[in-house]
Amino acid sequence: MIKHPFALLRPFEKHLTCCLFTKEDGLITDQSVAEALGSHDYAALHQVHGSRTIVTRQMIKRTEQADGLITDQPGLVLTLRIADCQPIIVYSPDANIVGVIHAGWKGLVCGIIPKFLEVMQSNCKLQMANLQIGVGPCLCTHCADFSDPLSELSGIPPDLVHGKNADLRGWADRQLMDAGIQPQNIERMDDCTRCHPEKYWTYRGGDREAVKAGRTNVMACVLRK
Repeated sequence: MIKHPFALLRPFEKHLTCCLFTKEDGLITDQSVAEALGSHDYAALHQVHGSRTIVTRQMIKRTEQADGLITDQPGLVLTLRIADCQPIIVYSPDANIVGVIHAGWKGLVCGIIPKFLEVMQSNCKLQMANLQIGVGPCLCTHCADFSDPLSELSGIPPDLVHGKNADLRGWADRQLMDAGIQPQNIERMDDCTRCHPEKYWTYRGGDREAVKAGRTNVMACVLRK
């Protein structure tokens, strides 16, 4: 388990704890994630590569189909399961509200990032410029290969396509900044899941059946009182 993986969020660790669980942690249950973060309550989604976001103060045991989750409830652990997609944590220091986004390429196409931020702003009345963003390990451009990126990735800026490969990280960053996030408030972990199969579960890098069976990396966060 990697605790506080984002330097950008460490100044707020009295109010927010973030953790990343990787291959070395083995099979991780939602309950074990919550307990590792000092709680018994968690909210976990049935992630579907869509654009729906849920605001909650209660436990969710993968009964809701969505890819965005927001809470202002201290002690409620938010979890994301990822194995190549981009796991994004969004934190408002002003309001002490946190959210998570599961952003695969299909999510980028259907606008999960701007739609998540619209929900967060409309429900919580936040200033986009003050939000702090942490993005976990995910596919690098070299490993994000497609048959026909411009056709498959509807809406991607053409300059982010390089032959059969696509800069999905750059596309996500642009969607964040287009919504009003300040570039200095975005921090990324450099690791690529597919480049480091010894460290991370990776769907494209050889762990497809294991991932289908529930072995994934997990990004989790929880607000403190």
